[in-house]
Amino acid sequence: MTTLTQMLIELKQTSNSTSAATTMQRLFQSLAQRLLTSQRFYGELFLRLPKQLDVTQAAAIAIDTKPQLCLNINPQQLAVSIQTDDQLLALVTHVIGHLAWQHPARYESKGNQRLVQVATDIVVNAELPQLFPEAITRQRVNFNLGLHLPAGLSSTEYLSRLAVALKTDKNGETKAKLQRLISSSPESHGGWHGLTDTARNELSTALASAWHQTPRGQRGTVPVQLQRLLNEQPTQLSFDWRQLVMLGLNGPLKRTQPAFNRFNRRQPYRLELPGQTHVTTRQLYVFVDESGSMTDTEVAQLLNQLQQLLKRYQESIIVIPFDATVHTDQRQRIHTGAQLNLNRAAGGGTAYQPIFDWLAEQRLQDQQAVVLILTDGHGESNRINNHGFTNVIWGLITSPAELSVTQPIGKVTTVYL
Repeated sequence: MTTLTQMLIELKQTSNSTSAATTMQRLFQSLAQRLLTSQRFYGELFLRLPKQLDVTQAAAIAIDTKPQLCLNINPQQLAVSIQTDDQLLALVTHVIGHLAWQHPARYESKGNQRLVQVATDIVVNAELPQLFPEAITRQRVNFNLGLHLPAGLSSTEYLSRLAVALKTDKNGETKAKLQRLISSSPESHGGWHGLTDTARNELSTALASAWHQTPRGQRGTVPVQLQRLLNEQPTQLSFDWRQLVMLGLNGPLKRTQPAFNRFNRRQPYRLELPGQTHVTTRQLYVFVDESGSMTDTEVAQLLNQLQQLLKRYQESIIVIPFDATVHTDQRQRIHTGAQLNLNRAAGGGTAYQPIFDWLAEQRLQDQQAVVLILTDGHGESNRINNHGFTNVIWGLITSPAELSVTQPIGKVTTVYL
């Protein structure tokens, strides 16, 4: 089994952009799986955070807040700083911890970013089960700067005490030692700019969603003070993805058909009142990702979600499995959940372009169909040629940020399993 550090070294040595993107996806996916197992909340938050490679940044890892929240990693620098899987997990958990504590939002107006980094790092690292190399801790700060910072303070209190220490620094020795501490850290706070409204909303939504998805029994690994802060988050407004499907089906184009209701259901001669009902003209096509990256459990859960959809949708739907190709030979037209074949039909790689190619071959247009793609989002990274078809809903079992497609057509939402 390939370890996280082996993938990191492979990423560092890869010059081909396509191979680098594939390795990056594997690394991020493995990191998410490890975090979800050991630190569920941090894993959920990691899933919801956009991530990208940035070989130009000086730091190994950093959060950028403009124009939107993003986790940037430099594999060359990261491979130098990190030697083991546990160290990499600790470093990623540390960075995610800053977002959990909302440090980029709380300290966006502070002038002395060096003190902010030290104060916030002390708080986050105090709760890590394992530290990464050159982590800024209270003990290191006390030893190097000759201070006596007590344990258990907030980042605001540490910031205040550090500011006092700098004011009494007559010869600049404390300032120089502080700078050496910060320079040795593999993480940078240089991207903590003033948050845009978009970034602020993204952070709030990601925190609320990640906390909501963390089972109560797995919240014990989160510090008590942070739990209180997260419990104060506004309740997440959940939007059922099935509602999104129904909105797409009940669009502006509808046809009418005759309908008859009895004037009085008890009278024997069945006097009926003629009328009309409106029915949709669109056919729902559901493409289910059954590639190798999807486990049998995830595929089964997606199919169970379809059974729930059929309870609300009165007409037939067409279900087609796909991986690197569209398996039209396994196509099913079903009216009820009992008709759905729950057996897995595929297991190769993942590609989304064949879906749109098949739609074009069938000459389907937005007025005729709604397409729901149920997937983990790990397919090709290039832009899809949609052949003019835009009535698409991407239902991801991960976060919308995990969708590999560049500028996806249609709406992207999360399917909570």
